[in-house]
Amino acid sequence: MQKRIRAFLLSALVLSPILYGIGCGSSMEPTRFANPQFDFGFVQRVAVLPFENLSNDRQAGFRATRLTITEILASGALDVVEPGEVQAAIGKIPGRIDRPSQEQILTLGQDLGVQALILGTVAQSEVMRSGAISIPVVTLDMQMVETETAVIVWAATHTEKGGSFNAKVLGTGGVPMSTITRRCVQETLETLIQ
Repeated sequence: MQKRIRAFLLSALVLSPILYGIGCGSSMEPTRFANPQFDFGFVQRVAVLPFENLSNDRQAGFRATRLTITEILASGALDVVEPGEVQAAIGKIPGRIDRPSQEQILTLGQDLGVQALILGTVAQSEVMRSGAISIPVVTLDMQMVETETAVIVWAATHTEKGGSFNAKVLGTGGVPMSTITRRCVQETLETLIQ
């Protein structure tokens, strides 16, 4: 019996890095666009608008927005307008703003004193199951829109996956959705802040 347990654990330890590589982390690099004519040094201060949420995870948009703000601030590359100021500026504009128009972008840029807005969409935030294995998956799409012309100067899309194979076999605990979202935000923003 002990030989079987040892053989099982040994095979799990040998296979776990292989399966971890398949089940955890992203399978491809982020897709990225950056306007080659735009001087990114011009951008010193940005506002992150609340992310649109296309997933069934009701907190996904809020979570991605907050993590994006934190990661930009942690990079030290840009100043970020406090979320309450952003909400107040959005509240002054009539109607609902999911995807702001050119006029709304220009207005928000002036009201908030920013050179760019960060817009985002959570396209996917779910836990996929394959037998006993749970794999959280998050897909984010972000854009930076310059506030003088309302032109998109940067855009990136990324999918991040995390597996819990080790949790099932070794009892180490699963990967929380917030961790996968944070990794996805970091990978996406790395294409902007280098």
